[in-house]
Amino acid sequence: MKKNITINLCGRLYQIDEDAYELLSQYIEALRSYFKKQEGGEEIAGDIEERVAELFDDLKAQGTEAIAIEQVQDIIHQIGQVEEIAGETPSDSPEGEGSHAGGSEKVQRPLNTKKYFRDSQNKLLAGVLAGCAQYFGGSADAWRWGFVILSVLWIGFWSSIGTFMLSIFALPFIFLPAFAYLLVAIFSPATQTAEDVLHMKGKEVNPQNLATEVQEAVRTKEKKANGTSGWDIFVGIISVCMSTLLGIGFIVALCFFVAFLVASDLMADTWWNIDNVKDLQTITLPVILSGCLLLASIGILLYCSIHAAVSSFGKTKSMSATQRVVWFLLWVASVVGFIGCVVWTVGRFANTTQLRWNARPARVVEESVTDALGNVFSKEEWDFFQQNGWEMVTAENVDRYTYIGEYMTGDKNVRYLDDCNDYTPLVYTARKQEDHLEPGIYRLSAVVKANNENKFIYLYGVTIDEQTGDSTVIADEVKEIPNYGLEGGNIWEALGGEPEGKVVTKESSSLTVGAITVPLGSKVAVEKSEPVNDPILMDYVSQFTDRTKRRILGAHDGKGFGWSYIYIDNIKVDNPNNAIFYGVTTDESITGKPATTGWFSATDFKLEKVGELK
Repeated sequence: MKKNITINLCGRLYQIDEDAYELLSQYIEALRSYFKKQEGGEEIAGDIEERVAELFDDLKAQGTEAIAIEQVQDIIHQIGQVEEIAGETPSDSPEGEGSHAGGSEKVQRPLNTKKYFRDSQNKLLAGVLAGCAQYFGGSADAWRWGFVILSVLWIGFWSSIGTFMLSIFALPFIFLPAFAYLLVAIFSPATQTAEDVLHMKGKEVNPQNLATEVQEAVRTKEKKANGTSGWDIFVGIISVCMSTLLGIGFIVALCFFVAFLVASDLMADTWWNIDNVKDLQTITLPVILSGCLLLASIGILLYCSIHAAVSSFGKTKSMSATQRVVWFLLWVASVVGFIGCVVWTVGRFANTTQLRWNARPARVVEESVTDALGNVFSKEEWDFFQQNGWEMVTAENVDRYTYIGEYMTGDKNVRYLDDCNDYTPLVYTARKQEDHLEPGIYRLSAVVKANNENKFIYLYGVTIDEQTGDSTVIADEVKEIPNYGLEGGNIWEALGGEPEGKVVTKESSSLTVGAITVPLGSKVAVEKSEPVNDPILMDYVSQFTDRTKRRILGAHDGKGFGWSYIYIDNIKVDNPNNAIFYGVTTDESITGKPATTGWFSATDFKLEKVGELK
């Protein structure tokens, strides 16, 4: 009866009898004693041990429970004695004869099937092309130059496609070589041991070849340490150029980032066109995060480019595969984070400005005046009404009577008639009266804007009999305010402003707050089918100074503020007792149209004589 022992070989457990264990121990010890004198010898001995473990695995797969001494002898016979591995004639065998044990000739292991591996010994990035050179033949540098030339030609071909739409569809194909390289790098194994290298080259896995490959790997490392190839020089030059460009980009991005942090008030007034610095404060956090992530992404590329340039000229070691993967994942994370923060910034900025432009904040009334109808005016609104001769006739569901900040020239100090209610249809009528007009033909004009239908300017004329006090209607007209919203307007167009395409306004989104859906400045799409050719409008804009024209065209980042010039023409006044009432209204009893939600603004009313009675 023989005693069995459990041994650990290359991290795997095997049952082996005592005699077999003694023989195996002597063999492995002889291997280590011989190869420890050589550079890379430990790796050779380790690979041979790995080979022994593989043969033990084969025996276990065949049903062997405990490995016997005869099986160990057979394995040693297949692998060879130490002298055979070293290429020497064994001392116990006559020269010229094969190795024998018990009269049997050494069994030769057949060649292994050739497999593709990424060549980790000769790699620059992931070893994909160096692996192709080993598998298909040719030099690694030839494969690299061929890949570069093919990629350039491929990108040039797809970039030369004429139409814009084809270019958009071709975009994924432009980077197909890079995608293919990346997929092979991810899913193909890299050589880890000398045995993997033999499989990659299609050579027999035996101790002699293992020793040769280990020694070849040592020579390759020494060659890399002592010299620089032409490819390395090319990579170094490209890396230097990339480092220069990325360095400039990093400095520019850093300057803009610091400028945002230091000069936010200036940016709010000039660059961002934000009237209220609070709007800027709402995007401060996402902008800071976006800036940090942008700098991080550029900085990672800059560091890797500098490292590649230095290592290409042999001044430092190349990054390990683990380092490259870590830096790549960090760069991807920073880019994805940057894009996400930009989307967050744009969304928050658009939301705050949309609310401010369209919903508009509720006014704060510190000093108030109440008129005879019970309407409560702020001190500024009351002064405006009194100084300009306006009176409030109807006011239902209104949240203000005037507004400032969005005049057609961009002037933030011009006050005008205005109201806004995005929840409930507003009813608003403000009017002014003109008496004792000279007989003639008159025109009422105004500068107006709105973001919804059924907002009007109106004119109501009567003749009052001085003796009886009876009145006779001589005019009753309304003119609807064009609903361009906060962009464009016929004044802006008449001065040369060009809307995008033919649609000058679009349907805007809604904001849901609890159970209430608030239309954020809903607009009706208005098509500009032909150039502005109204002679009265053109005569009006021709009176502007060049400075005023520039301010109108440049207002709201060059988009215009939606102001339009409208008028009611051919008003006949033939009696000094005529009284003309005019103004702005949304009252259905005057317009014949139901009141709607939204907002409107009206200013620069002018009742002028334009002709004589015939």
